[in-house]
Amino acid sequence: MKEKFLEYDVIQSKSRLHVDVPAKTIGTILMVFSLEGLAEYEVEFVDANGEALAVVTVSENDLEWVVV
Repeated sequence: MKEKFLEYDVIQSKSRLHVDVPAKTIGTILMVFSLEGLAEYEVEFVDANGEALAVVTVSENDLEWVVV
């Protein structure tokens, strides 16, 4: 399976994923885990100052590309 996102891609959350990660929070893919056709991503989410909020493992459906 080809993953939608790759390590170091900059993405945003589609919805609240953690108490510190509301919808539209920017993050960077740290690791990609692929098993039996399913991909999960370890993502570091940051605030507007670039300070880390949380590192969370999420599915592809929880993320979207950042539109600039």
